[in-house]
Order: sequence, then structure tokens, then C-alpha cells
Amino acid sequence: MRLATKFSARTGFAMLGVLAFSATSIAQTLQPKQPQPGPAAAPTAPTQPAPGEAAPPQPTWMVNCTNIASGFDCRASQTLVSKNTGAAVLTLVVRTTPQTPKPVMLIQVPLGIYLPAGITLQIGRDAAKTLPLQSCNREGCLTEYALTGAEIAAMQRDADLTVSLQDLKQAPVTLKVSGLGFAAAYAKMK
Repeated sequence: MRLATKFSARTGFAMLGVLAFSATSIAQTLQPKQPQPGPAAAPTAPTQPAPGEAAPPQPTWMVNCTNIASGFDCRASQTLVSKNTGAAVLTLVVRTTPQTPKPVMLIQVPLGIYLPAGITLQIGRDAAKTLPLQSCNREGCLTEYALTGAEIAAMQRDADLTVSLQDLKQAPVTLKVSGLGFAAAYAKMK
């Protein structure tokens, strides 16, 4: 029991330190967390780009579904982690359930941010929306946002998402999230 408490406290302190860097250093060290193939996944031959061509970008959204009494609770998610520390700096989850068939986006950011500023979310070129943070715990701070049909359609066209917040010194931090692969992930949720 004490070991678990120490681990949670260490994790919380590590997440606190992530946003202590300037906005520039965070933006330069972020990378999407790549989904790991499961044990049942068949190996595939990697495709090599032709000489002089860039490698095609890889989808960054992954899907998890849980069987619940009334159907499936499915989530498409993407997590950005710091290359320096390996700590999560942003997690986005798009979720549908039989009780809430309209998609909801959950946004989790680490502790160590300026709470009154909330989070600003921009999908593609749409107008940015400022969202209040709803709760914080050891894992970070969370907000929930009901997505519109137009926003889901934009995300299905691989629109990138921009999440902005402020660190404790009220310096802006902007995180870009690739929309690549969201359409395929969302189709699996249905």
C-alpha cells in the first residue's frame, strides 16, 4: 500500500515538472504516443518510401472498447508525451456509450498549470473555445466537452487539434494534436 502511494506521488511530481519548461521547449519535445501492437496483431512488412520521398505519416489515434451491460463503451484516444521525461502532457479521449451516443471529448492535462485560464480547444480552422477545468486529481486536470456533428466531421477529415493553456507563470503553452487516423478510429467505435 505504501509503495503505491509513493509511486502516485512521484508520478504527480513528475507531471508537475513537465510544465515547468518554457512553452517553446515543451512544443519541441512532444511526440504522440504510438500504439503498441497487441499479441494477436499479425506482423506486417514495413513500407519503405522511394528514394528522396518522406515516409508517410502514421495514424496517431487508437481505439479501446469495453463491454458494459448496455453495450460497448468505446474510446478513441491520443496521448502526447515529453521526449525528455516520458511523462504525458496531454491526453485526448473521444468517447461514446449507449447512454451518451453523441461523442464527448475528455481532455486531461498535467498538474502545474494556471487553473483560472482553463483550456482552449481549436479543431481545424474553427473558432477556438475556452473550456473550464472541471476537476483535478493526482493524475492531472480534466475537462469534458460535447462535440458537435460539424466538429466530428472536421476531425474525420484529419483536422488537427490545438490545445492551449497557461503554465503557473501564466506563460502560454500550445500543444498540436494530429487528426491523422481519427476517421478510421471513429469508424471502429460505431
